[in-house]
Amino acid sequence: MNLKELYLTKNACYIAGAYLRPKGIMVHSTGANNPNLKRYVGPDDGLLGRNAAGNHWNQQRPGGRQICPHAFIGKLNDGTVAAYQTLPWEMRGWHGASGPKGSVNDTHIGFEICEDNLSSAAYLDAVWREAVELCAHLCKRFALDPTGDGVIIGHYEGHARGVASNHADPRHWFSRHGRDMDRFRAEVREAVGGASEGFAPPKPAADDGKAVWDYLLSKGLSTFAAAGIIGNLYAESALRPTNLQNTYEKILGMSDAAYTTAVDEGSYANFSNDGAGYGLAQWTFPARKTKLLRYARGQGGSIGDIGIQMGYLWTELQGYTGLMRALEAASSVREASDAFLTQFEKPADQGEAVRARRAAYGQQYMDRFAGGGGTAPAAFAPYAVRVTTASSNLRIRGGPGTNHAITGSLKNGVTCTIREELSGQGAALWGKIAGGGWIALDFVKRV
Repeated sequence: MNLKELYLTKNACYIAGAYLRPKGIMVHSTGANNPNLKRYVGPDDGLLGRNAAGNHWNQQRPGGRQICPHAFIGKLNDGTVAAYQTLPWEMRGWHGASGPKGSVNDTHIGFEICEDNLSSAAYLDAVWREAVELCAHLCKRFALDPTGDGVIIGHYEGHARGVASNHADPRHWFSRHGRDMDRFRAEVREAVGGASEGFAPPKPAADDGKAVWDYLLSKGLSTFAAAGIIGNLYAESALRPTNLQNTYEKILGMSDAAYTTAVDEGSYANFSNDGAGYGLAQWTFPARKTKLLRYARGQGGSIGDIGIQMGYLWTELQGYTGLMRALEAASSVREASDAFLTQFEKPADQGEAVRARRAAYGQQYMDRFAGGGGTAPAAFAPYAVRVTTASSNLRIRGGPGTNHAITGSLKNGVTCTIREELSGQGAALWGKIAGGGWIALDFVKRV
């Protein structure tokens, strides 16, 4: 499988960021004589080639439509065939519309195969093989039976089931070359490894995210804080503790399970320094991965064990005192999510779209496990601090963050009372003082 990743982050579907728990896969074909991936996926990453018309689907509403599948299969600029993942697998796509019995978008991952003029048997064979391998990969990942009823379906089959719009793809193309969806499903089953009767998918977690949620609450966190953390972890790893960063599966030639086993058994010795994100929080830096491995071995368990990773995460969090104060003070999922994003995960993109999406994930877990309600943090207890800026004054700002205007300053050694805490730009935590100004708590000490 030649799977690459280029999310359509400007598409309204990606921005919406709705959660999907995959129960199947829908196969589409584009219905246009253009086998080039660059027609749909962009911008050019050096492999796709430039789309001179600029009409790829990495824009809010391509051609004025609400449309965005999870992946495309087609030709790179050099003529070879590849698959490009364009949405996270567990994000609801816009690919099959709906019918009288509901919408396939609510249940199925959807991908498009870029059509040529439908005449090339060689091209169909190449994209067919890539599609089979992609479906086998997804069946293994999400414990799907490839020949189970309604699991892998073409768009036309979704329409017949009443869950998709009236399209003929990909039957109109496959049938020209003596192929059909039954043969496709059989080949996926073979690629997964075994006949349908003997298919034994890996045992799924008892409940998606429940173990993480329960652990965080057991540590005394509010539901707001727990939801803020779990939304970020979902964005990082889809809450799969054995998750190896996608790009490294190909670089290292190992699946999530193979990588985990190799590290546990000691046959792979470069865990700390390989640069690959791993686990619930996608730990990447050598020092942190070394400590995770040491912690797992000290506990006598696997690095991919969810309980061990949560124990290690909690140990790490004790060193983030500003973040812990922010989580304790959080009065909404968004507030807790933003604090965890900016102070712990620290991704390259911390823009509004990313913040909103991670908070939305957290809210979905709040709705699932707490019925949408939240437990408020304990009432804030004011405390006194002394400014410790040494040779300079501490700036007072009109709000919690360096993006707010400077309204005054405090001299070194001055004491004041903190009446509220919030996260914000430029410091681990900000404190509100008498008179309504805000100061960075990195430059004070409690007295």
